[in-house]
Amino acid sequence: MKLRCICDKPRNCATNIALDEIVFINDLFVPTFRFYTWTQAAYTIGYFQKFNDILNSNGYPVVRRLTGGLTVLHEKDLSFSFIASDEIWPHIYDQEKTYRMIHETLKKSLAFFNIICDKAPGLFCSGKNISCVDTFYKDDLFLNGRKIAGSCQRRRGKRILIEGSLHLEFDRQTIEKFSEVFFKNAAEILNCEISVENLTEHELNLAARLADSKYNADKWSRLF
Repeated sequence: MKLRCICDKPRNCATNIALDEIVFINDLFVPTFRFYTWTQAAYTIGYFQKFNDILNSNGYPVVRRLTGGLTVLHEKDLSFSFIASDEIWPHIYDQEKTYRMIHETLKKSLAFFNIICDKAPGLFCSGKNISCVDTFYKDDLFLNGRKIAGSCQRRRGKRILIEGSLHLEFDRQTIEKFSEVFFKNAAEILNCEISVENLTEHELNLAARLADSKYNADKWSRLF
């Protein structure tokens, strides 16, 4: 099976999150890894997070994700989603192995650019934390003592959706080169072919409608 690989253009928060859902639930399912960036600063919050716990003094948009985890401030980060079935990633029910696979591929790809990351210094998860960057898991990536990569998951049947962010600021040329290196490394780990593509017009149209009806709606963001 092939893995569709996309280095997407910047989009607003609601559209980025809607696109992940559209690919995840599509009847014509295509395993996809997408890198994407943001046209505006915004927060995404984990599916089960309480909206009123978010400290949003700057008034940025807040969008609830399908995936779990904690609050992430998006602005200059390079975000990603990996949407797969058990045909291409048979370990979708092994959360730890899945997390490790993604982060080790990020670490290996960053090393190509002489960015040498460390794993988390320990395991720390406090109920008082509401921010992803303040909560450490053993396969998180750190650079100069700062967490730069984390991700979260959602499973549905025999499919998995992983959303994460790499908190490094890259220019467009570097993003495209990093994506190329990452996709090659991912293909080796997954033992699959890759196909570098763009999102389809059908996916974009569906995502635009979903963003308007769901992810831009206050009712969804304030679900809990």
